[in-house]
Amino acid sequence: MCSAEVMTVPPLFRPFCRPGRKAFRESASEGASMPPSKREETSRVDLIVGGLEYLAQGFSIFDSELRLVTCNRRFLELLGFPEDMGSIGRPLADFFRFNAERGDYGPGDIEEQVEERIVLASKAEAHCFERVRPNGTVLEVRGTPLPDGGFVTTYSDVTERKTWEENLQAAKQKAEEANQAKSAFLNMVTHDLRTPLTSIRSFAEILSDDAEIGSEQRKEFLGIINSECLRLVRMLNDLLDFAKIEAGRMDWCIDDLDAAELLQSAVTSMTPMFAEKQVALELNLPAQAPRIAADRDRLTQVIINLLSNAWKFAAENSGRVRVCLDCQASEARVSVIDNGPGIAAEKHDEVFEEFRQLVSANATHPAGTGLGLAICRRIVDHLGGRIWVESTPPDGATFRFTIPYSR
Repeated sequence: MCSAEVMTVPPLFRPFCRPGRKAFRESASEGASMPPSKREETSRVDLIVGGLEYLAQGFSIFDSELRLVTCNRRFLELLGFPEDMGSIGRPLADFFRFNAERGDYGPGDIEEQVEERIVLASKAEAHCFERVRPNGTVLEVRGTPLPDGGFVTTYSDVTERKTWEENLQAAKQKAEEANQAKSAFLNMVTHDLRTPLTSIRSFAEILSDDAEIGSEQRKEFLGIINSECLRLVRMLNDLLDFAKIEAGRMDWCIDDLDAAELLQSAVTSMTPMFAEKQVALELNLPAQAPRIAADRDRLTQVIINLLSNAWKFAAENSGRVRVCLDCQASEARVSVIDNGPGIAAEKHDEVFEEFRQLVSANATHPAGTGLGLAICRRIVDHLGGRIWVESTPPDGATFRFTIPYSR
């Protein structure tokens, strides 16, 4: 917290402004005819005033009539004043007017802006505040009243410190959000791993204990067990894949692949699931299919994950998902387009972070681990491509990724 104390100025202080070599030469010539004690006092004053010129901070003193007593070069530099404004006796109003005329105080009547600040300065109260200049520089301004009226003020460039503080705060907030997301993830995984296991165990016990269950019901129960097993396997695979990628232990097999054939294979494998929900699934391929350098299994994993998300958010009976392959200048671009509810703009980057989940409108809680899109991003990044989402709710979402062509 900024604070200020009353400063007593030594009686030997003289009104110098922007002292330098000239000031010291003049002092030296005058001092030749002075008594030794007077020369010593003058030398001390010159040294003090000259030292102000080497301060990293801007420095100024205005008297009780709000006229400039002295200042250093840094004061003029930090506040963007021309050198001729550093003359002794210049009214403080001139500095305020200069700022107002160049727009430092924003829109408004210039003389009113000047008068408002003169009234505040006339109170000669201790003050400390931060001021952001139009060029982005952040100044810490500390003013201290003087016993006989007027005030001394220092100006410190704290831009670097403020940037560091803001970055630190942003990093802290991100870390806290990550910890919260991780805690939520652990709670969710505990629940979602237990759910299929409980379901499997329950139906297995029914089948084991009741020998008179009909064939149709037995088939239904076995289907549920199989479905829950597959869901459990997918969740465990996500956890294992993410752990491998994070640890740098994922095995990669980069081949020269036909992009159209790979897409066709992935879409075909998802067709039964879409048909069951009566969601239309389309595949649009170019006449001349490009060849890409990629890991078949990992890229198939990306496509299936994007299709699974589109399926999850598609409306039953009226949902539509399109998969498109486009040839760009140096890379192939795959788009998965759905007509679901869409994703808010502020979530576009967040959905690719680990432990973040997309939640469908009819879901009581998120399904899966929240790692699917994070894994997709890491796979695509490793293959030299990019992945992103475009969406304007409620007009659906388009997930796109690119993969470089084979050389």
